[in-house]
Amino acid sequence: MSMYLHVLRDSSDRQDPSDKELTHWAITTVSFLEIQNSEQEFTIRIVDKAESARINKLFRDKNSATNVLAFPFCATTPHPMGILGDLLMCAPIIREEAEVQGKEITAHWAHTLVHGLLHLLGFDHKTDSEAKDMEALETTIMLMLEFPPPYEHISDSV
Repeated sequence: MSMYLHVLRDSSDRQDPSDKELTHWAITTVSFLEIQNSEQEFTIRIVDKAESARINKLFRDKNSATNVLAFPFCATTPHPMGILGDLLMCAPIIREEAEVQGKEITAHWAHTLVHGLLHLLGFDHKTDSEAKDMEALETTIMLMLEFPPPYEHISDSV
C-alpha cells in the first residue's frame, strides 16, 4: 500500500509531529482496517486556534476552535479513487487537551489523527453504539502504535 500524505503547517505551535510520524500513524490505521485501494491520499493542515474556529464556524456553525475537523473527499468518478479527504488539526488545542487530560503530547497527536482519519473513512460517533465502536477501533489502533488506550485517565473537566 502507498500513502500520500500532504502536510501543510500554518501554526506557530511547534509541538506538532513530523511528517514521518503522521504517515506512520495513518498507514497503521488504514492497514488495520484493510482498506482495499492500494494507494491512499489525504491532506493534513495544521492550524492555530483562530483558523480552526473560523472553519468550525463556517462548516459546523460552532463558535470555537476544535482539535480536528474531517472533510471526506466525495466525488463521482468513473474509476475508484484513493483520495480520502482533508483533516484540519489545531495544534494549540491538541497541546492544551493533552495537558488537561494528563496525556503525553505525541500520544494525543496520534489519537487525534486516528480519530480524524476514521471520520474520513466513514466512521462516526453520533449514536452511543457508533461511539462505542469508534472508541474501540481507536483504542485498538493506538495499542498497535504502542500508545496507551486513549480513553483512560481523561479528566472529568474536559
